[in-house]
Amino acid sequence: MNFHVEYPRTEPLRRPDSHSPGAPKFSVRWDKPVASIVSDYIAVQHAADDRDTPVAFFQRVRDAMGRANGPDSFEELRHRDQAGWVNSIVVAYWTDATKYEAWRREDRFNHWLSEPERERGDSGYWRETFVVPYDRHETIFSERFYTAGIARTDRGSLQPMYVAGYFGAMRDRIPLAAIDPLRSPCAHAPARDYRGGPKKRIRVTLPINVVAIRSGQYWAMAEAEQLSDYETNLQPKLEAGMQSLKDAPDETGCLVLRDLVNLDADGNERRETSKYGYFLSLAKLEEWSAGHAKHLDIFKHALAMRRKYGDRRSVVTWHEVFVLGSSPILEYVNCHAETGLLPYASSWGSAVMPT
Repeated sequence: MNFHVEYPRTEPLRRPDSHSPGAPKFSVRWDKPVASIVSDYIAVQHAADDRDTPVAFFQRVRDAMGRANGPDSFEELRHRDQAGWVNSIVVAYWTDATKYEAWRREDRFNHWLSEPERERGDSGYWRETFVVPYDRHETIFSERFYTAGIARTDRGSLQPMYVAGYFGAMRDRIPLAAIDPLRSPCAHAPARDYRGGPKKRIRVTLPINVVAIRSGQYWAMAEAEQLSDYETNLQPKLEAGMQSLKDAPDETGCLVLRDLVNLDADGNERRETSKYGYFLSLAKLEEWSAGHAKHLDIFKHALAMRRKYGDRRSVVTWHEVFVLGSSPILEYVNCHAETGLLPYASSWGSAVMPT
């Protein structure tokens, strides 16, 4: 059994009539019904020279993940933000929203995170959690031998598919897009005008159909020519493309974009990275993907390397996309004003939690 959801299509397919599929790409499928997917990012924000805080935080979270109703999988990550702070992050995934809700309500880690003590001191904490119906997500992996994100959840596997290799394929892979254009109610994002204040625990509410995307790169198995190509060609193109998104948020709809690197159990950085961002709408993200020269450079180079190396390709690119229905839980505790989606707090229905 490979569980999937399809609807009788009322929205036009984006695949060109002339498109001829090449080698397959791969999407996550489960051998059980999956009604919804949970992605829970939890982080501590600390000074770059603070070694003790992330060690203690990661250990506390690992303990919580191993207790009753813990996640299917989780990863430990690091992000150095534009203000110079280090964000030590755990992202956890569930394929059972009821199990997640039980863990969130009952596990002592979540009670610890909600205590007023977290609002004081030198460190900040943030959490970005979304529970997304199955039909509002899609995934793609360039190769089958590596998994990340929701592909590591219980009873999930990578299965071949051919809805790829053309602009619009991302939308075509989202089941709900067959019957819903997934438009944003907002023509533009509000001003990033939050500057902080006396309250230290703040929630941000997003409009419907904001897109959350995690786009990853894995090159730990690459050697010789393929390693050199990644480091001198593909990686610089990726970084230039991501910078173009950050530089033109009004044009691209990019609300925030973080650079993440995966960590091993000792906190060492792996040759495994990802970009984690939010976009105002799927249409905005599509416009940039199809029309911006920086993305076209990435797209063309990745295709050329796949054609060159075929099954010997040792560099993996992948992404997971969620089109958010209800607003995620976005909570920032004692964080600086440029953290994540906090800059929009004064405009997008922010709620200040009691201290």
